Amino acid sequence: MIKVSKLKKYYGKKLILDIPNFIFEKGKIYSVVGKNGAGKSTFIKILSGIVSLDEGKLEIDKENIILSPQEPMFFKGDVWYNLTEPFKLCKKKISTNKLEELLNRFEIDSLKKSSVNSLSGGEKAKVQFIRTILYDKNCIFLDEPTASIDKKSSFIVEEILLELKKIGKLIIIITHDQDQARRISDEILEVDEAKLLKRGT
Repeated sequence: MIKVSKLKKYYGKKLILDIPNFIFEKGKIYSVVGKNGAGKSTFIKILSGIVSLDEGKLEIDKENIILSPQEPMFFKGDVWYNLTEPFKLCKKKISTNKLEELLNRFEIDSLKKSSVNSLSGGEKAKVQFIRTILYDKNCIFLDEPTASIDKKSSFIVEEILLELKKIGKLIIIITHDQDQARRISDEILEVDEAKLLKRGT
């Protein structure tokens, strides 16, 4: 569970976020929608601890969250290195069988030895999504994870998120795809004029 209380964030003198109270529950998917520049990414970065809040309180298990940013971030090297080395550095064991399964599911197993610099934007997004899932955190934050990938792969992302929801993960996804939000969300939220508003289920 994540509890937000009296959260405020300013950029200079401009109030970007003003959220009195909100509770995110485990085992649910929340889609966050809104106009460009409304504060969606700022909100998810605050939840992740990347951006500090100016006022209020955030109750969250900081050790059990993972953020997948909109712009993929990689080490120099090939796809396999980028999907294994981060876990070696944090001394976390991952299942190579699970890794292989995800690569096959997205039909990119042939790219294991390809340099990440040679990948298309969609291929990079798939690799980053796989790496995010392998961290196996209880709270998963995703900023536009399907914006650059094909429709078939977008549906695979959605299937995986629904599977993770069933085992109790709390998922917050920023998306501009209203159809996607309606397909997978327990709650659709909109950031509008600094407020976080419920827009549907």
